[in-house]
Amino acid sequence: MNKLDKKCTGHIYNFGIRNYISVCLFLVIYFVWVFAIHISRGQYFTQFNIDYILRNFNLVIICLLMCYFLLAYKINKVTILDVFFSIIFFISFLFSKSGILFFLFILASRNIPFRLVLKAFFVATITGMLFIYFTYLFDLYSDSYLDLFRTDGTYRYLLGYRFPTFMPNYFFHLVLCWVVIRKSRIAFVELGLIVLINFILYKYTDTRAVYYLINLVCLGTVLLKCFKVGYSTLILGKIFAFLTRYSFILFASLAIYLHYTYDPNLDWMVNLNTILSGRLELGKRGFDLYGMQFFGSKVEFITMLHAENAADFFYIDSAYVQLLLVFGIFIFSLIAIGYISIGKKIVARNDKYFALALIFLFLHSVTDPQLISPEFNPFLLCLGYYGLDKYRENLFK
Repeated sequence: MNKLDKKCTGHIYNFGIRNYISVCLFLVIYFVWVFAIHISRGQYFTQFNIDYILRNFNLVIICLLMCYFLLAYKINKVTILDVFFSIIFFISFLFSKSGILFFLFILASRNIPFRLVLKAFFVATITGMLFIYFTYLFDLYSDSYLDLFRTDGTYRYLLGYRFPTFMPNYFFHLVLCWVVIRKSRIAFVELGLIVLINFILYKYTDTRAVYYLINLVCLGTVLLKCFKVGYSTLILGKIFAFLTRYSFILFASLAIYLHYTYDPNLDWMVNLNTILSGRLELGKRGFDLYGMQFFGSKVEFITMLHAENAADFFYIDSAYVQLLLVFGIFIFSLIAIGYISIGKKIVARNDKYFALALIFLFLHSVTDPQLISPEFNPFLLCLGYYGLDKYRENLFK
């Protein structure tokens, strides 16, 4: 156990036995939930009614989280904010029919050193990936039918998941977690292994955007580690600090603008839409169908697995556009303010590796939806560390 782990563990014990139990309870709930949802993203839906199982499973998780709140929640000066946010999310739920679980996880996380949350997510996801991959290797279920050939003839392997993009995207978030957990202690051997696994996944799944992003994350880590690039670095430091504070709103504005203003009469937009596999056109359709509502809308997505033909397919990949349309302007604004506040705290703490992870997470969210999925993205739980100093401290422990 390294010094930082001992510090985290000692911090938990100092809370007292009741708080120690509550921390362990949350980590177990989160671990089990992440693992189970991960498994549901595999091909097991060909054998079981996964949607029915998940509905009942999520109800059990909600009940367990309520037990956690009864054990761990303390009324203090932040309670009024908690009540306010709870009301907003409940109203949004009435419109969108989603978001309750991710809000409960956000609200519950503040008493947990965030490094432990990342570790729980990391182990649960690795366990889930190994489970899915080995059941895939032993051919324990039949794959669903998908046209997995690109126009250039490249075949994209599912590797046990519903879509070929799932395993690379999980790996991308694992890499971000590992960078934050290890920080400057990350070794070149670790980075080399990440690059190797990334290349193998790329060759099997042909998931290009994530492949390039992971390589850039590794390059950024080398710059921070070897060349000591930081907030005091001339010119680069100013850019780095700006991106740390405002990359969420910067990339969100870019994504929303491109989707909302998409015009098939403009050649450059058509070309960009082709490069992005039709994402701009689908996002524009989402704006036309549902508009930007204050508290969101119940957006009816039709994935490739449920679409009878290509014309029926409707899914918005951009996390920012999906967040805005599903959860509405109000919650979108609250999340933006939350991440800007976190970015400012990171700059004040000079936590460069945390910053690097968030910047690439927000860049990735321009074209991919995992930002608002806590089973993919543990950094969503960062939003719960507001209010009291002890909560803000837990974000960096």
